Amino acid sequence: MFDDHKRLILAALAALIAIMSATVAWWIWERSAGSQNSARVVQQIASPATIRLDRDMARVLDLLGTVESGAVAAGQPCERCAYLAQTVSVYRERAETALAGIRESEAALSQIADRAPPGTRATLERALTAQQKAAARAIAGLRSYTSAMGECETERLCQRDDGLRAEETRPLDCTRDAGPVRAAAARIEQLSEQVIAAARQCQTMVCPVMNCERSAAFAADLEIAEMSLAELAGGRTALPGIVEETAPTGLAVVLGGVERALVRLAIDSAATSLEADALSARAADMRTGLQGWIEETELRKGVQQHAWRVGALVAEIDVAAEWARRDDSPEYTQAYFEALSRAMLSAARLDAALAIAEAPVSAAPRSASGPVCGANELANAYLKVGQAIAALGFCRAKSACPQPTLSLSGRPIRSASDRSIGALAAVTGALPLTLERAADAAVRASLPVELSLDQAAYRTGEAMTVSADTAPSACLMSDGAIGLAKVGSAAGREERYALAGNAASEILLAAPGEPGRYVVRVFASPERGGHILSEHLLSVETLGSSCQGFTGLWDTEFGRLHLVDRQGRVTGSYRRSEFAPRPGLLIASRDRNTLNGIWLSELGRGGARLRLAEDGQSFNGTWGVKVDRISGGGRWTGRCLLGTQ
Repeated sequence: MFDDHKRLILAALAALIAIMSATVAWWIWERSAGSQNSARVVQQIASPATIRLDRDMARVLDLLGTVESGAVAAGQPCERCAYLAQTVSVYRERAETALAGIRESEAALSQIADRAPPGTRATLERALTAQQKAAARAIAGLRSYTSAMGECETERLCQRDDGLRAEETRPLDCTRDAGPVRAAAARIEQLSEQVIAAARQCQTMVCPVMNCERSAAFAADLEIAEMSLAELAGGRTALPGIVEETAPTGLAVVLGGVERALVRLAIDSAATSLEADALSARAADMRTGLQGWIEETELRKGVQQHAWRVGALVAEIDVAAEWARRDDSPEYTQAYFEALSRAMLSAARLDAALAIAEAPVSAAPRSASGPVCGANELANAYLKVGQAIAALGFCRAKSACPQPTLSLSGRPIRSASDRSIGALAAVTGALPLTLERAADAAVRASLPVELSLDQAAYRTGEAMTVSADTAPSACLMSDGAIGLAKVGSAAGREERYALAGNAASEILLAAPGEPGRYVVRVFASPERGGHILSEHLLSVETLGSSCQGFTGLWDTEFGRLHLVDRQGRVTGSYRRSEFAPRPGLLIASRDRNTLNGIWLSELGRGGARLRLAEDGQSFNGTWGVKVDRISGGGRWTGRCLLGTQ
């Protein structure tokens, strides 16, 4: 009997709990259905920009893992690559810290209610934008320095007995090789000039386009040519094994200071660009130290054993400084990191060259122009091809081409010996370095976006229809946007609306509440730099001094409602409160004194019906929570504000 009573009591309690839960759920539903203000807009964590940053970071960490595992497999890491490894470590920490800050800011934004003070959201959004910019900069630098560290390790700059390269090592024979070497150097220099000229055009294009696969293959062959020219300028068809000297030379001391200065410059540039004057001063200090050594040693002695390598390093430092002074955009920032990482790699190569104990060279005739035949020509070609590689890399970044890391066979492409091509053969014809191939890898301007407005002039608060076809423009393949701004205003302060990639789409906007001249701006995808691609002019006029039919300004339950009647098509906009992130829209058709249409906002959409009073100074109506329902959501009434303020 006791057990039966116990079971009855438990059943009654369960039923009571179920009834209370249903009652609470019904009460919440009733409260939420009674007003368009009842829901709260919650910003989703992990915005598209953050997802893109996470993806880029994952790719760079994969590359770093490959580089580090390769160094472990080859033995201990090369000490000549230590400066690059130190820089990589700093940039990785900066990138991870910035990404963690982004997640905290996005989480905080998702918790802000509609009625929070407007400054709170704006402050968090500014902080989030700054964090995303810092993360993108750190990731770009991490990618460049990681690639350079991989090259440093792969080139075996610390290896003493290199059997693979030793088999390909033989002295240049000037009787046999002088003609082909000079001709090849002139051809490569001319080719490099064409690539550099194309890059100048790329700088002026808002949205360049290039064949990413062909340009990647061409860039890889230019890198092979660069290493081959370095080997030939040293008097051999490939670098011999390295033997450490017992005492450092004067240049080694100077070089150590330059390497430390490069690391300091890279670390100081991790968060933001340096001031132009400070950057120029640092570059000048490094240049002065290196050029001073040349003047005091080799030029005085009339030799050029290391002068051309030092000149190359100086040129790369100058290139990095020039990129940094140009602009703070992602493309120029990436080009700066690429150039600075190349300068650090050149310093490591020069350090290795100082430790090479050259075997006695046979009595082959020497050219009067230097220690080996064609030394000056080879050195000039080396400098030019290095600049061409940097220029091509800039254009590839601005064209949103992926960063190449592996060859078609899956191995890194680093130097001539990686493809079993001797340096002499690589330079004199084994590599297809032709002007036609350079032209094939060059850039061209993308087609403009096709955008139109449903009319050229609007009234304040009227709904605007913007039609855009992104398919012709390579800059809008994904994540493009449009924004509405005053004529002459700075970019970055307008509300932006995403465009569908590679498709035609229509976007409804609300005309500004202040009369004046405005433009609809089209912005490229963030990976294409986010620049303004085009501006489309429009004008906004006042509603008038009084309500004319439905045309006017109305005080409603959901804020002030602007309505414009154009031959029976009535459109307008409203803001639920001054803190609402974006306006709601009303699109309707008029039949005498009745409107039937739909409302749209960040909360959703539904039907609506409004009836204008006989005196034209008010309206009554209802709204629904589905497009095919004009009631069930609540009342929608309005009172004319024009002529009464």
